[in-house]
Amino acid sequence: MTSEPHHDGMLELASLYALGVLAPEHAAAFEAHLREGCLTCQEELAAFAALAGPLGYAAQPARPRAEVRERLLSRLQAEADWTIVHSGEGVWEAAGVDGMLLKPLFRDQATGRLTALVRMGGGVHYPPHRPLDTEELYLLEGDLTVEGQVLWAGDYCAATAGTIHGSAYSQDGCAFILVASEPERLPEGSKAPGSQAGLVFVRASEGTWRDGPTDGVAIKPIFSDPARETYTSLVRMRPGARLPRHRHLTTEQLYMLEGDGHVAGHVLGPGDYYQIAAGSVHDVTHSEGGCIFVLIASRVEILR
Repeated sequence: MTSEPHHDGMLELASLYALGVLAPEHAAAFEAHLREGCLTCQEELAAFAALAGPLGYAAQPARPRAEVRERLLSRLQAEADWTIVHSGEGVWEAAGVDGMLLKPLFRDQATGRLTALVRMGGGVHYPPHRPLDTEELYLLEGDLTVEGQVLWAGDYCAATAGTIHGSAYSQDGCAFILVASEPERLPEGSKAPGSQAGLVFVRASEGTWRDGPTDGVAIKPIFSDPARETYTSLVRMRPGARLPRHRHLTTEQLYMLEGDGHVAGHVLGPGDYYQIAAGSVHDVTHSEGGCIFVLIASRVEILR
C-alpha cells in the first residue's frame, strides 16, 4: 500500500499555478509534486483551472490610459522582430559626400545591407562605385541621372552585384529610397565598356498592375532578385481592402507612398517604413482609405 505524497505547503499553490502567476522556481516545484501523484493537489488544480478561464471575463471592460497602451505597444514591438520608422522619426546623417544626407531605416545584421532614405542637393555628384551586392533605388522626388538615364519621381533603378558605373548626379536635388551594401568606391572617371550592363531601369509609367492575393489588392512587379529570392513591387489597396494572415520566407520591407496602412496594430502613413524578419507571420493587414506602398519581400504564403 502506498500513501499519497505529502502536500503540506503545496495545496495553497494550486490556485496561483492555475492563474499562471507563480514564480518559475515555485511552478517547477509544484509540477514536480504533481508528478509524484498527489491526488489532492491534482483535484484542487482541476477545480481552479475550470474557473481560471471564465474569471477573465468577469471584470467590466475598461479602456486603458493612453500611457499604459503606449507602454504595452512599445514592449510588444521590442519583443517582436520588426522595425517601424515613422516619417518624423530617425536621424539624418552625413553620407560621406558633400550635399548628401542619409537616414538609416534598417540594417540587416546578417548581410550588412542598409535600407535608407537619401537626399541629394542640386548639382551633387555621387562618385563612381561598384556595388558588392544588389543595389536598389526608388526615386521619391526630384531628378537623378544614372549612366545617362534621367530618373524622375516613381522611377526605379537596380544594379546587380559587381556592376561598375560612373557618377550619379542630381541637377535640382532629389530624395530616394536606397537598399544597398557598402559599395566599393572607384576613382573618378572610371568606366567599363557597356557600363549600363547590370543596370535595370523601370519607369513609373511602365509595368502592369496585376490582381493581388485578395480582392481590392493589386500588385505591379518592378524587379526580381534571384540571389535573394525577393521581389520589389508596388502594392495598391483599395479602401477597406484586407490582406489575409500571411507569411514571407524572407525579410519583408515596405515604404508607404500614400494613404493609410494598418499593420501589427500600427497605422502607417506616407513616409512611414516597416520591416519584419524572415518567417514572421502577419495577422490581417488592411487599409481604411486606400494606400500605395513599395514592397520588397518574397512571395506571400497565405495562411488559413
